[in-house]
Amino acid sequence: MSTPGSASPLRILLVDDSPLIRLGLRAALEGRTDMQIVGEAGTAAEGVAAAERLKPAIVLLDLRLPDKPGFAACREIVQRLPSARVLILTSSTDERNVQQAITAGAYGYLLKENDSATLANAILHVAAGRSVLDPSLANQVVRLVQRGPELSAVDKIKALSFQEQRVVALLTEGRTNKEIGDKLGLTEKTVKNYLATIFDKLGIARRAQAAALYTEAQRESL
Repeated sequence: MSTPGSASPLRILLVDDSPLIRLGLRAALEGRTDMQIVGEAGTAAEGVAAAERLKPAIVLLDLRLPDKPGFAACREIVQRLPSARVLILTSSTDERNVQQAITAGAYGYLLKENDSATLANAILHVAAGRSVLDPSLANQVVRLVQRGPELSAVDKIKALSFQEQRVVALLTEGRTNKEIGDKLGLTEKTVKNYLATIFDKLGIARRAQAAALYTEAQRESL
């Protein structure tokens, strides 16, 4: 339990068809006072229902579920519980899965092979509104976020205003809206409005996509 005056622990829901994996995740996280596993589910349907019932802050979601793909579960959870943030935790390195996860609304994509410290850090980043991508998959994501061969990543970023480019640069560093605002002298609401405009101009829907596109633009400029 949290002590008086301390922040409440993050409520986490586990969705994986393997009881052994769920047991391992519990063992990895239950010793932490800043996180609380509030429920488990072994199917997509159970996961969506549990998310609605338990109102978790974070959902650790596998992609391979027996009744339907994890992408579908992710999409439903995000639609029914917008406050929840989904972190895909899977063994799949298929770049198409990374793309589908981001499109479905996931805040992060992490491989199961990572240690407990990396997992906990990813959860905290997602809880803070930051996107998380497994480092080993960065190159695949950078390639996938390019939404049309007719326009390079550099051209897409150059189409943004100077201030919009500064916002994307700070977002790529993993900064939250508040941190971006503090750095640029803007309110959180103004930063949010900037991001909405940026996403619309780039034809994307997630921070992870913007970060990957900006990273690709930097590489193209070398």
